[in-house]
Amino acid sequence: MDEQIYSLLARLFSFLSVFILVLGVKFMISAKKSDGVFSDPRLPFTFRGLGGEIRFLRALLGSGVRTLFPQKTRAVARDIQLAALSLAPDDVFAAQLLWGILFATAGTMFMILLEMELSYIAAGLVIAGLTGALLPAVQIQNLAQARLGSIRRDLPFAIDLISSAMAAGLDFTAAVRYYVERSGDSPLTQEFGVTLKMLELGNNRNDALKAMAGRLGIDEFRSLVNAVVQGTEMGASITDTLRINASEMRRVRVAAAERKAQRAPSLMMIPMALFIMPSVFIVIFVPIYLRVQSSGMAGLF
Repeated sequence: MDEQIYSLLARLFSFLSVFILVLGVKFMISAKKSDGVFSDPRLPFTFRGLGGEIRFLRALLGSGVRTLFPQKTRAVARDIQLAALSLAPDDVFAAQLLWGILFATAGTMFMILLEMELSYIAAGLVIAGLTGALLPAVQIQNLAQARLGSIRRDLPFAIDLISSAMAAGLDFTAAVRYYVERSGDSPLTQEFGVTLKMLELGNNRNDALKAMAGRLGIDEFRSLVNAVVQGTEMGASITDTLRINASEMRRVRVAAAERKAQRAPSLMMIPMALFIMPSVFIVIFVPIYLRVQSSGMAGLF
């Protein structure tokens, strides 16, 4: 029995070492040459250095995936826009196919090395393939959510700073430039930088703000833009509008934090039930069981 376990472990580590070595050599070779969009350091590892393979699979897929799954295509395009990446939905679909093939091959080889039955080999192929296919899309979605969370945190302070600059005598374009130049590099600064470029190119303030609201998709900021547009049409002060909406954004953030805090006890029940309660039962009942065994009363139960 021990020899079989040692043999399985030896095969497992041999397979993992070869698999990691092949991937490592591939990434090292790709890192030494510029690969356009796919050499962007902000990209997840499932895209960096794999430009040739992704382009080949993208050409192989064509527009079939976009035609068959239009809703999925829109969701992926939305995540790419929120993550501020220079990708297309076709690139994500091609990366999903690539990593699905890699994981499916690795899972199948692993099951074959362990000398599993055909049903287990098929299960390993399907599970590993689905895992690899989901990985690129999940990474893009995580980047988009992290960037959106950073924008939500910084937005009230940015609106306050812009409104204060306008109250000091600057116009809206100058106030936005003041914020962009004096703030560190952050997702919100990048978005306001795009808005500033639109304003400098002669776009209307309302149009630039609507475009920014469309890129972000944040309900609070969309409400702010609508209030600014309506206030401009009615001749109201934009400074007061910005200040009031910044306070409203803070209230929404506090309410969201309170909702998360209220969910914490229910979420803590899962790890308690899985890890803490079994340990408590073991500590309580194992000594009782041993005491009963040693007293010779075990036969009564």
